[in-house]
Amino acid sequence: MDLITLDFETYYDKEYELSKMSQEDYVCDKRFEVMMVGIKCGAGPTKVYSFPTIKQYAQLFRALNLRGQAVLCHHTQFDGLILAVHFGLVPALLLDTLGMAQAILKPYLRSVSLASCLKHCDLGVQKGSYVGNMKGRRLSSLSSSELIKYAEYCRDDCDGEYALFQHLVKQLPRKELEIIDMTLRMYLEPQFELDRGTLVAVYEDTVKKKQELLSQLPANIEKSTLMSNPQLATLLESYGVIVPMKISPTTNKPTYAFAKSDMGWKELEDEYEDDTLIASILAARTGVKSTLAETRSKRLIHIADSYEKFRVPLRYYSAHTGRYGGSEKINAQNFTRINPKLLHRRQLRYAIKAPKGYSVLVADLSQIEVRINAWISNCLKLLRIFQDGRDPYCEFGSEIFHRTITKADEKERFISKTCVLGLGYGMGWKKLQATLRKDDVKITDAEAHDYVDIYRHTYSEIRNTWNICGGAIEIICNGGYFNLGPCKAEKGKIILPNGLALHYNNLRMVQSKKYEGWAYDFAGQGRTLWGGKVVENICQSLGRIVIMAAMLRVKKEVAIRPALQAHDELVYVVPTPQVTAYEKEVLRIMRIPPDFAPDLPLDAEAGWGPTYGDAK
Repeated sequence: MDLITLDFETYYDKEYELSKMSQEDYVCDKRFEVMMVGIKCGAGPTKVYSFPTIKQYAQLFRALNLRGQAVLCHHTQFDGLILAVHFGLVPALLLDTLGMAQAILKPYLRSVSLASCLKHCDLGVQKGSYVGNMKGRRLSSLSSSELIKYAEYCRDDCDGEYALFQHLVKQLPRKELEIIDMTLRMYLEPQFELDRGTLVAVYEDTVKKKQELLSQLPANIEKSTLMSNPQLATLLESYGVIVPMKISPTTNKPTYAFAKSDMGWKELEDEYEDDTLIASILAARTGVKSTLAETRSKRLIHIADSYEKFRVPLRYYSAHTGRYGGSEKINAQNFTRINPKLLHRRQLRYAIKAPKGYSVLVADLSQIEVRINAWISNCLKLLRIFQDGRDPYCEFGSEIFHRTITKADEKERFISKTCVLGLGYGMGWKKLQATLRKDDVKITDAEAHDYVDIYRHTYSEIRNTWNICGGAIEIICNGGYFNLGPCKAEKGKIILPNGLALHYNNLRMVQSKKYEGWAYDFAGQGRTLWGGKVVENICQSLGRIVIMAAMLRVKKEVAIRPALQAHDELVYVVPTPQVTAYEKEVLRIMRIPPDFAPDLPLDAEAGWGPTYGDAK
């Protein structure tokens, strides 16, 4: 298998461009035209080919045996889609400098575009700008001189992608290249189908509920309230929402993260996507008529109408901690979980289905972040609960309700579950209230205070870890020695056991009326940092390592690849007659502790059915 760097140049115009449509719609549109393709075999010179027909490109790719090669692009999801749709091929190995840059360069750059990465790394190659002259130009309209200049631009892109790959591959663990490949295949080799009828019902229910809740908002909530940062902050806080803040990298002063492009705002939209009230307020603030949930439903309906399969678009290493992110106006990391109180199937996960003869198999690591938090904190009381196979939610429920709680006590166990999953990083009583409110569970201020206090007393070792990590921030800032479990600190970063790092770029102390504490920059935006947040970063990063190791092991030992990976789940589409055998093997693998924590008590659960909803 050889390395081939590939870069397509395609037609675009004022109305037909990627900024105005999804990748799949763009590539499948009748206006689509390949203008040229750059090919670089190994370290050899880049050659640019331009043909008037798709058939001639197909002959070139067959001659190169592209199907059997390792193909490298910058944004392989796009170039790979062209190969899959128009040439019916997916290479043996998919490499992507965009994904690699997400893991290594994103903490330091506002954008991980090829131009931005090449400039930052100073590799002696620059991305050109000639493509800007090609808007609305068909291949047949180009003069010889224009074609030569365009080919030079394409060649420079290929050379830049290859140089960037050689620079980044030295810093990226080899297993991460396999993960990038598997991530891209969820999109390029889709396994799911969609149920249009269910999607339409979900969309209609979402719109109806939003309208009902907006009509119930207090009369004093007007557009002026939503457009005033202080008033919006007060409004959100009245509903228990923790208002996102950002620290300006230039002024070093804190302010509300209320711009649509702010990471804090985007995270707020994601967090409250299923809370129709808060989602509607956020949508009204940004001046859009649809909430994220509505937009996603409409997008999925369009896919169901237009295509046979649902391509899962995940952004590799999107989050600071390495977790996936969504793209293509579909947050595939946050498909609304099934509400058992609803006695109908008008729920999003029921619309994501396996083809006839197949089943959706979902395997989920049980309380992985809670287990890791207990393990790095040496919280023996909580660790013994996991080691003994007891229910941590019932155990803590018995603490806060002062009586034995069993699975039959559904409401009490749910409250306890929310506490166990949420309070491990320093969540306060108000955020606990808001989190429960999203599931229509109301608790008083006194109860919320009580639950938080009991958690911090019962699992005091975890609270102590927040303090330890709070003190370690100064070490990360100035340099020194600090270890927590398998992680060790260096100046500006925490090294993870897989060789990657949590980056804290421009870590500094901020002192102002609005905020006093630590802050750092990520992707060009300031973020606040404290002990509990460091613990959360570490636990989420380690949890990501565990689930990805399981995903790779399942591929190696069971020979199946995921149709979707979401948070702590692995989702597969397998033949129904063999589904129980696959379930057994996947669970066996997911219960194997990681090399960095051989005594970490792991567990997993699984389910399967005709749809994602039936399996979960």
